[in-house]
Amino acid sequence: MSTEKRPLKEPPSIDDAAQAQELIRFWIADNMDHVSLRVGEVTEPEKEPTMWGFILADIAKHVTDAFKELHPDGPEKQQIIEEIVTGFLNRIQYGPKSPGQPTKMGD
Repeated sequence: MSTEKRPLKEPPSIDDAAQAQELIRFWIADNMDHVSLRVGEVTEPEKEPTMWGFILADIAKHVTDAFKELHPDGPEKQQIIEEIVTGFLNRIQYGPKSPGQPTKMGD
């Protein structure tokens, strides 16, 4: 990984959106996770955990597509997803309780 700070640009696909919100920003700095989250702003709080599950699944699919595009001769998409899910489950089960410092960010 690079040693310089390299923030990502906003996706061009949101330029013409009537509404858009950034929900998560994830950095690794000094070998620790640093996270800003927009949590607690949904109208039905009981559905928010499921929404975050969908977001994490969508991120996994985007990573799979990007990885396959970078490595067309590499593993098939199904194998990439399976490895992401395995890593996710291992981290949930065996990883640090709460790595880094999550920060709830509002408007």
